[in-house]
Amino acid sequence: MMSLSDLFKTQQYKETIETLKNENAELTNRNNELTQQANLKLTASQMKPAELNELIKKKQDELSSKKSELSNIVKTHESTLSKLTTEESNLRNEISNLTSQISSLKKELDDTEDKLNMQSYGLYKPRYDFANSLGYKARLDEVRQTQKRMIRSFEAYSIFTPMTLNNSEAKGRSMQKKNGKQLIRAFNGECEAAINKITYSNIDRIEKRIHKSYDQLNKLNDPNGISIAPEYLDSKIDELHLAYEYSEKKQEEKEELREQREREREDKKAQKQIQDAQKKLNKELDHYKKALVELTAKLSTLEGKERDDVQQSIDELNQNISKGEAEKNDLDYRQENATAGYVYIISNIGSFGPDVVKIGVTRRLDPQERIDELGSASVPFKFDVHAFIFSYDAYSLEAELHQRFNDKRINKVNNRKEYFHVSIDEIEKVLEEYKDLTVDFNEIPEAVEYNQSLALEH
Repeated sequence: MMSLSDLFKTQQYKETIETLKNENAELTNRNNELTQQANLKLTASQMKPAELNELIKKKQDELSSKKSELSNIVKTHESTLSKLTTEESNLRNEISNLTSQISSLKKELDDTEDKLNMQSYGLYKPRYDFANSLGYKARLDEVRQTQKRMIRSFEAYSIFTPMTLNNSEAKGRSMQKKNGKQLIRAFNGECEAAINKITYSNIDRIEKRIHKSYDQLNKLNDPNGISIAPEYLDSKIDELHLAYEYSEKKQEEKEELREQREREREDKKAQKQIQDAQKKLNKELDHYKKALVELTAKLSTLEGKERDDVQQSIDELNQNISKGEAEKNDLDYRQENATAGYVYIISNIGSFGPDVVKIGVTRRLDPQERIDELGSASVPFKFDVHAFIFSYDAYSLEAELHQRFNDKRINKVNNRKEYFHVSIDEIEKVLEEYKDLTVDFNEIPEAVEYNQSLALEH
């Protein structure tokens, strides 16, 4: 790439070439002068023609050699100059491209500036604290109604220098009101365009943009003697923050509703599983009880080995009936108590890396069904189960574990995301404190598909 020093050399070469051309012209003139002098000497001293011609030829050869040398130098310099000129053109094109890239990077920097500021100075601090989105919407409607009232009552702008038009104060007042109407319309348009684009990462920039628009429009209309009222600006800033917080609250309610529906679907699936299991179990118990009645009646008519065999069958039936009754009582309890279920601890090293676990709860009779659903197409690999912990108050156990590892949360804003950056050993030590729970803990994840994928990659 051509440097600045090369650019200076280009100019020096141009000057050298011009100097050489001038020297060449001077030598040509000198040749003519010498020829004239030779002719004069021939006349004055009556030199022999052969001597004079030889002298002239010698001088001419010297001049010709000098001109050839100068010509070669000029050609060399011209070639170098041509190369430097090409490099100069390329350099200017490169400078133009770099300037364009710098402009593009500055634009990207402006877009990320507020996001970096948020990360540097903390979270957005809400101005309002309504319980639901309806409260924000009502307050937002109230602010907008206040703005309409200010416009109708001519409080949205002020006339600080009354003017006349054609020496008429009335016409001047009418003109300034029309200008004031245009001023407010322009300000409202810019505010609306800005507020419609508001996000978490740009709210500070949008607020600055509204203040800048306020200052610029007032400056432009200073000769007209009108300006936007500061109270109207404050109202627009309130609208900005209300619009943002209203949008955030609606999104939060949508997520809560989605989570509630997901939990309802889980409960329905769990209830169906329980009902199906109850039907199957009742059918088996009826079968066992009928067989027991038949064998008991038959027992009194038998003797010897046949009696012993039937008695053994009766004992087995009684055991099956006792076991079935216990299972039935457990199913009845789980159906009546919506808190009974399994707390699961799972990981997905291929998707999220090591020491990242999800701690959740399911009421399914077979908790593995829920884990299989979580490991569907939404993640590249299946989840590995570290523990299924049955509890008659599973939701409370889940909440306690979430609280214990609260500082290990990956998403520190949305607590509905149940992922934690914590080692399996640490979780196991915490679970040891729950003496009434039976926990079969699997420390090392199999990660079959992930390990097979690594093997194929290598």
